[in-house]
Amino acid sequence: MEVSLSGLVGLKIRAGDGLQELGHPEMLSTTLFYLAQPGDILRLKNSEYKFNVATYAAEVQDRWIYTYAYAPDESWTVYRQDLSGNSYRQNDYVFTESVYFRVCLRKMNGAGFESFEDINHILSFEKNETPPPEMKPWLRNEVERVSKHVMNVREEGDIPFLLLTDTHYTVNGTWDDTSESIQQLHKEIGFHGIIHLGDFTDGMTSREVTRHYVEQVLGDLKKNEIPVWVTLGNHDTNYFGNNQDRFSIEEQCEIYLGRDEPRYFVDFDKQKLRFIFLDSFDPNETLRYGYNTACIHWLNKQLENTPDDWKVAIFSHLTPVSRLQYWSKELRGENELMQLLNIHADKVLAFINGHNHGDFLDNEEEFPIISIVNSKCEAFTEYKPEGFITPDRKLREASQEAFDIMLVNSEKRQIRFVRFGAGKDKIVAHGKAEWL
Repeated sequence: MEVSLSGLVGLKIRAGDGLQELGHPEMLSTTLFYLAQPGDILRLKNSEYKFNVATYAAEVQDRWIYTYAYAPDESWTVYRQDLSGNSYRQNDYVFTESVYFRVCLRKMNGAGFESFEDINHILSFEKNETPPPEMKPWLRNEVERVSKHVMNVREEGDIPFLLLTDTHYTVNGTWDDTSESIQQLHKEIGFHGIIHLGDFTDGMTSREVTRHYVEQVLGDLKKNEIPVWVTLGNHDTNYFGNNQDRFSIEEQCEIYLGRDEPRYFVDFDKQKLRFIFLDSFDPNETLRYGYNTACIHWLNKQLENTPDDWKVAIFSHLTPVSRLQYWSKELRGENELMQLLNIHADKVLAFINGHNHGDFLDNEEEFPIISIVNSKCEAFTEYKPEGFITPDRKLREASQEAFDIMLVNSEKRQIRFVRFGAGKDKIVAHGKAEWL
């Protein structure tokens, strides 16, 4: 089958490090990484062009997992130094091993490209159809373990949800395993919905590439044919690493939420339960982290309008208090937010957030605050608030994964969290959060 390629005029692939560089109108290059298997072919369709191939080994360096480091181009691969000015070709390129690749094209006459020129009219990527691989044994074992455990602890009135955060999608990363695990768990447990607490990607690539990665993650979650609820993370603005190709708040709402506003609520009438989803980051503000006036006023309205016999779970990328946040010693609107939450604390089951890439239970406020560790396989202890737990993580075993099955029982004022992969189970009951 022929796979459609995504190309950009003016984009170069550097021979020295395999990274991309804009500002070269004489070149047209693929914007994405593609995975090739033995026997797949790149074939030129038009003899007025020539093409060059850069390949990348599917090797993951330890520093991407165990130190505070983000891989360039959001790719856990190793460039194989096989592209040069002398390696352009017109004959077929037949892959002999499994590798990721990018392609760069030039015109034979050296002329520049026009913006309307389509790479798919110049070059084809012909890929052999292969059956989908079977689920990895260690992943299947974890699905079976967690499914049985959920069935054993599930009580009458519990509603199951899937909760994850900070996926930070990476080429040659672990997202495919995470997605497959969620799909299999849903078949066994039957989730009412999926909650993603933000940071879908690192936010370091172009708008088009980031959108592609987000659509892949969201698309995989939506395969379960149940609601997917999202809070916006700081990396979701596409600002990280001094990236100037940012998304506006309107674009974030469209891409991630499928809504017009960055905050919203969902009701479960039968259970007298309300989920509230907040926004908590603005890169255009001096104090980027926190909750703006519009958000706090909106939250006040929702809490006031929540019936007294209902319970509320609040979800955000960020914690509501600065003492549980490493990257900023202040949070915008913290005092106003906490005053509001404390007034309505009897309705609040828990405030649940991601962002810190660590697990933590906080009972110092009038309601529990639960921080959830990152889904991305990453485990470094630097840059964490005091007391946060960073579970050990290792590729190709259950600890590679980390997300929660959340069993919510509003009548009992209880939320049970069953951990899939690295980390511990926990419970919110009687207004307190405890490890299990």
